[in-house]
Amino acid sequence: MAVNYYTQDEEWEADDWYASYDLNNYVEDVNTQLPFDVFALIAAILVIVGSIAAFDYVIGGSADYDFAQSISTDRDVEQEITLPTVPVINNPDSIIAPYDKYIVTQGVHGLSYGHMAIDIAAGKGAIIKSPIAGIVSDYYFDAIGNPTLVIENEFYRVTLLHGNYTVKVGDKLNIGSPVGTEGNLGNTRDMQGRSCRDRDCGYHTHLNVFDIQAGTNINPLDLIGS
Repeated sequence: MAVNYYTQDEEWEADDWYASYDLNNYVEDVNTQLPFDVFALIAAILVIVGSIAAFDYVIGGSADYDFAQSISTDRDVEQEITLPTVPVINNPDSIIAPYDKYIVTQGVHGLSYGHMAIDIAAGKGAIIKSPIAGIVSDYYFDAIGNPTLVIENEFYRVTLLHGNYTVKVGDKLNIGSPVGTEGNLGNTRDMQGRSCRDRDCGYHTHLNVFDIQAGTNINPLDLIGS
């Protein structure tokens, strides 16, 4: 760009300059004034933007796919872990002890009155659980005052004695359902063989199991362990 310098004494007449300049012969050529091709630049920008969008789509799609795969895998693992199984104790031929922890206070006895029973104890007031899934078919006090609870299903008839029972005839029980608490009611004795009637001793559960399919009493220890 030319720069005109004038001395202080010189006078520049703008009107004269403007009048002498031939505007009709001056045509501004945009292409010659810019150092680059505008249309080429726009095309290049569009190509770059399109390439970035395509790359982002590919990467994003792959990430989404990996994430979906991860979710699917996690769900498969979760399903494998939480797949429901039918507990063995829900089978009608299953049987458990009336207590979680207990001691055997007397081995097999009761042949004289038609039992092959054992005596087990968990402590005064311990919760007694139904050994089987079934129905309360009988509940009575026998001739010598023993509270007698009978629970049965198609496989077993279980008889429990001496407890403070809280169920009634006709109640349907799941295996492990509470049926009462350990007591010393009826004909119970201490370690010296003395009667515990009206005394704080002799707490236990008399347990007899009758196998309905076989038609005979069986040793409860063969089913619940010692």
